Amino acid sequence: MMRNRIFARYTFRFMMGYVASLSVAVFVLLASFYVFYSFDYFTDVNNSLENELDLLQSEYRQGGVAAVERLEAERQANTKFVRFAYILVDKDNHKVAGDLTRWPDYTTWSDGWLSFEMRFPDWTGKMQAFNFVARKRVVADGRKLMVARVSDDVRQNIRLVGATLFWSMVIMTVLGLIGASIISFMSLARIESINQSIRTIMAGDLSERIPVQEPADDFQMLAKHLNVMFERIENSMNDVRQVSDNIAHDLRTPLTRLRNKLSTLESRSAPHNREMVQEMLAEADSLLATFSALLRIAQIESGKQQSAFASLELSELLMDVVELYEPLAFDKDIDMSSRIETLATINGDKDLLFQMFVNVIDNAIKYTPEGGKIHVQLESDGMFAQVVVADNGPGISANKYSKVFQRFYRVEASRSVQPGNGLGLSLVKAVANRHNGDVILSDSRHYHSQAERPGLCVRVEIPLAQPLAG
Repeated sequence: MMRNRIFARYTFRFMMGYVASLSVAVFVLLASFYVFYSFDYFTDVNNSLENELDLLQSEYRQGGVAAVERLEAERQANTKFVRFAYILVDKDNHKVAGDLTRWPDYTTWSDGWLSFEMRFPDWTGKMQAFNFVARKRVVADGRKLMVARVSDDVRQNIRLVGATLFWSMVIMTVLGLIGASIISFMSLARIESINQSIRTIMAGDLSERIPVQEPADDFQMLAKHLNVMFERIENSMNDVRQVSDNIAHDLRTPLTRLRNKLSTLESRSAPHNREMVQEMLAEADSLLATFSALLRIAQIESGKQQSAFASLELSELLMDVVELYEPLAFDKDIDMSSRIETLATINGDKDLLFQMFVNVIDNAIKYTPEGGKIHVQLESDGMFAQVVVADNGPGISANKYSKVFQRFYRVEASRSVQPGNGLGLSLVKAVANRHNGDVILSDSRHYHSQAERPGLCVRVEIPLAQPLAG
């Protein structure tokens, strides 16, 4: 998993691009070096053969065959000289002097190069074939002189240089890959530290900050700037929440008194005024419910409910909610099916979770037309418990999925059709965040493939239980 993430990182891909570019450049450089070295080496071999021919020809002119043989004898005794083989023949190719046993059958190449093969006994006496490169020259009286050098050592020298350059290229590429992996791993570790803090903030803990260490570098400067931004966001969010929470708290008390007075007025009102008073009571109850929901969300987001967490079986809690709403679905002629067979133990606040699923299923029944369908399902992927509530109602546009979790936001089409205050899904999101979970919205065609309407699928994911501390 970590290895795949390293290979997928931009840092690794950037370093690989750099290594690839460097490898191509080095390859071109080494290939050029190899070509120039080979050319220079063969030029040196050619020059040495020509020089040897000049020397032997000069000796032959001055002292004849005896002078040539004396020079070769001296050369053989001195190991610092490159070993050449030579042969001097008359015009009929009969050997006059030299190391070679006969005038060879050679192949002529460009620029006067000759090549041939000749067999000689090795140190065991066994005949062995040797390849030669040579040059020849007519010296006098039709006599011909050939100087040769074993080409196997020439080719071996060139191959050795080529192999050295090749393995240098391979080693450099391997070291580049290792370096790219190490740098990518180090970058991944530092970026993951930033991502972990950001995920915590996204889960609702706005007080989280990215760890900053010394010495200061680009990552640390980024972390500092992000921390300043998070601090400003936290302050702004706290100010907004504090204002709304204060308004809800301060207005709930006078509204409660007003509601009580309206209740007293209802009992004393004349029959023709009583209906008006009852409507006023309903409006007061709606306002009180809104303020209670606001305060409830604020309490959840503050984290004060953590002490109520305990290990519980989610399937049992979900079945209780389904059984509670089955009569309401039946009254609306809604087919509510469920598949709650998976055992999913989680750590959480039972009351908060119960209220969250009540909101989700209540919304599904509210917006599903008569004769519709609702499906409730509990799944588990080994890490998360996943509760799915899918209806075949009108659904929500995908571009509004994130907006419905905002406080007081309501889809325009539902404002005049269904009562509500736009806080139901805000509470659901707050409870899910409090449990380190998430709420994901989509259409419900996967669960209602024959439905004419897109419907809405609410998927609540909550981590499976880990041992509680203490």
